Amino acid sequence: MPEKREGDKSKVPEKSRLQKLKATFGKEYTPDMPPVECGRHVLDRFWEVGPALSDGAGQFPLTHAELSKYQENTGIEFSEWESVTLVRLSKDYLGESHSATKRDCEAPWKNAEQEIAIRVSVGEDLESQIDGL
Repeated sequence: MPEKREGDKSKVPEKSRLQKLKATFGKEYTPDMPPVECGRHVLDRFWEVGPALSDGAGQFPLTHAELSKYQENTGIEFSEWESVTLVRLSKDYLGESHSATKRDCEAPWKNAEQEIAIRVSVGEDLESQIDGL
């Protein structure tokens, strides 16, 4: 549930950003998402398995035991990298779900694009220096 405005004591739940956007642009509105250049199959499995587990106490991240059972039931085998990535995605998903309730929360990939650009630039600089040796 989104964070209420400071001083708001009403019992009416605050609408989420997505609910407000859908009210403005229509029920079919889908927010922009970052491009996926590789690993689409891992994301597809992530949503198929479920981004998180839940019990009476709330949600918690996927576990390797759950992934093992999923693999056994479906006949799909994950590599070590895929299993570790699915568990990490689950943890990140839950963390971001919690952060997203804050009124001033930005999209999680906004700064990531800048970081990628910096890394590419540093990598290119390093390559040019190595080539000059």
